[in-house]
Amino acid sequence: MEILKMLLTILSGGACGALINEFLHRRKARMQPIPLIERVNRLVSSGLKGFVLARRIGTDNKDGDLEVIQRVREYQFTLRNSSYIHLHNAEVQFEFPSKDVEGRAERPGRSKTTPIQLDAEISEPWKAGYRWRVPELPPGDSIDFTFRAVDPSSDEYEVALYNCGQVVIEKSKGEPAAKRLNLIGKPEIIFYTFIVAFVAFFGFVMFKSIADRGRQEVTVIDWAGCNLNVTTSSYLVNSKLFSFSQSKTWSVISDVTNTGTQKCFLKWESSSEDGFTVDSGSSDVVYSGYMNTKPILAPVKLLFGPDAPGNKATVMLYQRVKP
Repeated sequence: MEILKMLLTILSGGACGALINEFLHRRKARMQPIPLIERVNRLVSSGLKGFVLARRIGTDNKDGDLEVIQRVREYQFTLRNSSYIHLHNAEVQFEFPSKDVEGRAERPGRSKTTPIQLDAEISEPWKAGYRWRVPELPPGDSIDFTFRAVDPSSDEYEVALYNCGQVVIEKSKGEPAAKRLNLIGKPEIIFYTFIVAFVAFFGFVMFKSIADRGRQEVTVIDWAGCNLNVTTSSYLVNSKLFSFSQSKTWSVISDVTNTGTQKCFLKWESSSEDGFTVDSGSSDVVYSGYMNTKPILAPVKLLFGPDAPGNKATVMLYQRVKP
């Protein structure tokens, strides 16, 4: 009887929209795990009779003495941002059961921002570690790490993510399997059943409304000495989830982020105005405003270069004021 009362309340008009909004809000507020893919975790050995692992000690690389090393363990990891959250200045720390560890971090595959090495604070039982700050790691981007530990006491390691709010690291041996939603035996099965039925009944209206609420497009430029991310977004302002009103307002914002190590000169090809510069690690807002018609994504020619805007690229921008 109580379940019947709950369903009647849900089906009685305005509660539907509030319920969907609450469901989406709770889903967005959940912790977002991203995988650290363990590609290599193995002992390195010559494997040849009469040969040993050794390294040269002392300051003279040519004539220094050799030190025999019994074991070297190699680790290779890929940290992939599989969440919808753009990680900015995230810090990742690795800890190992060896005092003698060599580590290296590559640039992310998409943002190309250089990781900044920091001092790592190690806690027991770990003996050494590395820590890096990653300036930009947008959704879908990934970064690789390589370590070599001399005579570790085990093959274990620890990893943690800092300054990321809802995002945490989840270890994965090899590519993580796709996750499936399992509702069997859970108390929320009635709630999810209603959600499925509601979406089936009002599917088109809900899909259109959610799609209008927020859209984003990123164009990455990585050549001719410039590393740029051109981001354009449109958001529906002050609109309920289900609204049949023809009067709507969209907020549109476009900006350019310089992820490289040197400043870049920019100019819109169709503009008669002077160009502008974006310093390394800085962003410049190209356009920010409101419009009463639905924004349309369109190609725009951008001139750019480290010394002068002598190169050309096509970027996608939502409809905006003429440049």
